[in-house]
Amino acid sequence: MFDNMFEEKTSDILKKVIEKITPSNSERKKISLVIEKILSSLRELKKVYDVGYSIEVVGSYAKDTWLSGEADIDIFILFPPEIPENSLRYYGLTIARQAIERLGGKCFERYATHPYVEAEIEGLVVDIVPAYKVPSPDKIISPVDRTPFHTRYVVSRINEKLKSEIRLLKRFMKGIGVYGAEIKVQGFSGYLAELLVIYYGSFCNVLKNALKWRPRRVFIDIEHFYKEKEKKKLLKIMPGAMIVIDPVDKNRNVASALSIQKMCEFIAAAKEFLRKPSLDFFFPSRRHVAIDYVSSLLKNRGTDIIVILTKIPEMAEDVAWGQIYKSLDGLERLFKRFDFKVLSKGAWLSEKNDLFLLFELENARLPFIEKHYGPPVTSKNADSFLKKYLGSPNTLAGPYIEGDRWIVFRKRKYTNAFNLIRERYQEARLGKHILESLSENMKIIYGIEILKYLDNKDFREYFYNWLIKIPHWLKYGKNEKN
Repeated sequence: MFDNMFEEKTSDILKKVIEKITPSNSERKKISLVIEKILSSLRELKKVYDVGYSIEVVGSYAKDTWLSGEADIDIFILFPPEIPENSLRYYGLTIARQAIERLGGKCFERYATHPYVEAEIEGLVVDIVPAYKVPSPDKIISPVDRTPFHTRYVVSRINEKLKSEIRLLKRFMKGIGVYGAEIKVQGFSGYLAELLVIYYGSFCNVLKNALKWRPRRVFIDIEHFYKEKEKKKLLKIMPGAMIVIDPVDKNRNVASALSIQKMCEFIAAAKEFLRKPSLDFFFPSRRHVAIDYVSSLLKNRGTDIIVILTKIPEMAEDVAWGQIYKSLDGLERLFKRFDFKVLSKGAWLSEKNDLFLLFELENARLPFIEKHYGPPVTSKNADSFLKKYLGSPNTLAGPYIEGDRWIVFRKRKYTNAFNLIRERYQEARLGKHILESLSENMKIIYGIEILKYLDNKDFREYFYNWLIKIPHWLKYGKNEKN
């Protein structure tokens, strides 16, 4: 399938990528010194807080599968299982804060399963997470309790070669936008990427095998927990676009957060890379997008774009994006309910929590009249239909019979999508905090009005990509010469 020239070109590209993403000795030394300072500070506090905790470095740093310049450092403070959850939170956060403050670092409280501390110290970001020290994964009390077992498992299964293969896969996934299991992305977690390389043996083998994947038909069981009959049953009931059984917990699908869309994006990108390998898959260049160019795109489009602006309160990222996606779906259903055809939807959230909900409509204005189909003439509901519409001021034509059904032309409730949103947005199924935000502060902009918001380069790039839709890697793949 792959000739020598292809293999040679691919090999050269992968060598260049590995050189860029493998941490240097100096980078490793700098980070290890900071981690050791934090560990020493945490150990010192055992003299103050006698609660029997231990400390463990986990995650991609501990596995040595992290990417240069993107150190993912997680330190777990592990408490005995008998400590109540409220005590775990109190001691975990207090010990973490004091350990970092002693070193002159900054602390920020973040939320996942339960609160943890994000620390900034000497230019590094370190997550310090309280968890329970359980004897085995089947004894976990909170989901994060599995993480040390994940770290130990991966470390036991990889060597230096596989570390490089894992780094390649992670960088490829980041480059094509499918990396991250958080709700905003719904893609591949770092642990899932590691398991795929362990299972298939290399980065290229993951890509080649991905061409055979089909949503809801992939079942990977590295430790062979299940028989064939059991696999078929689990494919029907386990959530996720594919099933990858957690080697440390046979009841958990590591890919449960993976959406079918992100799975298919990965399959398509793998196919394109294997057809025309390029560095752009790993390191997409940021294209300079001129406002004038975006303006011309809008003018030539012939559709109507509506953007709903608001400012949402500070909340955990997963909570925010869960509510954003819920609100996008709810507003789309509201548009459709009143016959406005939605071609596309999207959302962008700034660092200051300014939220842009974007909808592209085939037309934001509809005719004053609509054709409404009633019941069949022989239906028992025919009389009530006639009673409702015969002589009604909202009836513009009919009732009349077309085929076997009663028909009327009636006044449309909403001919303008802007008025619909202003007056009926509360009827949409919205996230709680987004509904509150829209009630307090909502602005609706249309078409070229959006140009004045494109001074923000990040939003401009998002908006441009939202308009053109084509993945950057597909564009590069087509334009590249053989």
